[in-house]
Amino acid sequence: MAVVWRLGLMLFGFAAATLAAAVFHAPGARAQSAETGAQRPTLSTSSRDGAAQGATRTQKPAASDPATAYETPPKRLRGAVPDSFADGEASEQSDEAREVDSSNDQDGGEQAPSDGVANGDGVIPADGAATADGIVDLSEPQPFEDGADPTRDTRPPEDIEVFENPPAGHDPLLFQIEDTDPIETDRRPARLARFEPYDPIGIRVGSFVFFPETEIAGLSTNNVLSSPDARSDIAAVIQGTSRLVSNWSTHALELKGTSLTSFHDDFPSEDDRAWGVEARGRLDITRRTNIQALAAHNRSQESRSAIDANQIGNRANVTTDQAQLSLNHRFNRLSVQLRGSVADTTYSETDGQSNADRDTLETQQAVRGSWQFKPTFSVFAEQELNQRDKKAAPSDGIPRDSDGTRTRVGLDFGSTGAILRGEVSVGYGRQTPNDHRLDAVDAFLFDANLAWRPTEITSFLLTARSDIYDTTTPDSGGVVSQTVGLEARHAMRRYLIASAGLSYTHYDYDASPIKESALTSFLGAEYYASPELVLFARYQHLSYASNQVNSDYDTDEVRVGVRLRK
Repeated sequence: MAVVWRLGLMLFGFAAATLAAAVFHAPGARAQSAETGAQRPTLSTSSRDGAAQGATRTQKPAASDPATAYETPPKRLRGAVPDSFADGEASEQSDEAREVDSSNDQDGGEQAPSDGVANGDGVIPADGAATADGIVDLSEPQPFEDGADPTRDTRPPEDIEVFENPPAGHDPLLFQIEDTDPIETDRRPARLARFEPYDPIGIRVGSFVFFPETEIAGLSTNNVLSSPDARSDIAAVIQGTSRLVSNWSTHALELKGTSLTSFHDDFPSEDDRAWGVEARGRLDITRRTNIQALAAHNRSQESRSAIDANQIGNRANVTTDQAQLSLNHRFNRLSVQLRGSVADTTYSETDGQSNADRDTLETQQAVRGSWQFKPTFSVFAEQELNQRDKKAAPSDGIPRDSDGTRTRVGLDFGSTGAILRGEVSVGYGRQTPNDHRLDAVDAFLFDANLAWRPTEITSFLLTARSDIYDTTTPDSGGVVSQTVGLEARHAMRRYLIASAGLSYTHYDYDASPIKESALTSFLGAEYYASPELVLFARYQHLSYASNQVNSDYDTDEVRVGVRLRK
């Protein structure tokens, strides 16, 4: 009972305090009805020398809307009559604009009009445009009938800031043909993340621009064979890239060549002799429609950590011929892409052993639809089909020919933003072998190619790729590979840029207990001595883990070199 009594006293006290505050602190009403003809109270004024004057001034009433009667008065415009004119502060204004004729005090203290300015009227503006009734309307625009402006953005400021993404402007590297495969072939997100103090200017060749680049480095590693039995080695590495890019107002063409050559001191089996050529083209049919194509030929040496790679002896030479074609059309906010590709991958013999069971001819067809909310924010969905044909069956005698589907939905932040650029998606994949002795392989898909540059000196790059790959492992229909990586860059000084990254890859073999993973981390630094000369250093650590006996290993690698470009 005592508790209830105390609670009642508290509520009564709170109500009394609220009522007192409402009575003593209620704002005074400023509005006056136009129909009453009431005037403001008469106030006294003083002259410049401080002597009291008996003259008074009155101001005409202003009609008001009861809905705005208690609003805070807005700021005064230049040329309006100041309130200080009536309360004794008139001495601070111009004599010509506010002087009152007090020579007619005989008529009961009433003032006669002077210079055409009636009592209570505002001072005529300097431009001579006087208001009709002598009162300047300073009120805010009347609100809409429903109380809200439909053209006003009602989102909180923090939400508006999230989606603000101004365009980055012209890209001197002229990346113009990037839509044949948005995840694999679009280089524009990485371009945003890899900011530099100098942009390559290239060499103009007619209506083309030529971008040459050469990298010469020294390499030291403590596990050159990527195996539990670590062996150290040093190597010289030479890498070159050349791009010839059109600079046309419509259509686009790009020719590219790459090479990688390395010379190891103790293990020549790890030498690289890789090269590749690529051609890209874009045909602009209309402003809303274009066709993009890519054709490439690449030859490289297989990595020791690749799926089904040879762990000892010589490495296999991998040759890939690839062609991609896409049709892109924008209706309005709706855009549709139809694309297809074909890739032929072959593996050379290794120490007299054939790798024909790994040779693959793969075709893909995909359709994508996207809805654009603004140029830097869209949602999309796509459906992809693929067919894989193998040249031969592996050792278990079961062919690995298969058909697959990939379904993805995601967000696209455009390709021209100066803060956010790229896309991210999730989905479902399924690869079904043609031979029913193997089970179908299902996988959750997460793909990303997204760059974020929160400040002028800091950037982040998120990359992810998920897919189902073939394997020659007995009785296994495939391997689910999921890779995700994050790279950060920060300018310590204008010409000194530091970078750090972390990536993780997981391999899950279907119908097999084998599970493998690789965790890679790196630290790097680049010093831009001039637009044509860059010095760099990079440290990388790889930790490989497997549930198979004696399969775990670690690798540390240091690379120091120079990059020459134009």
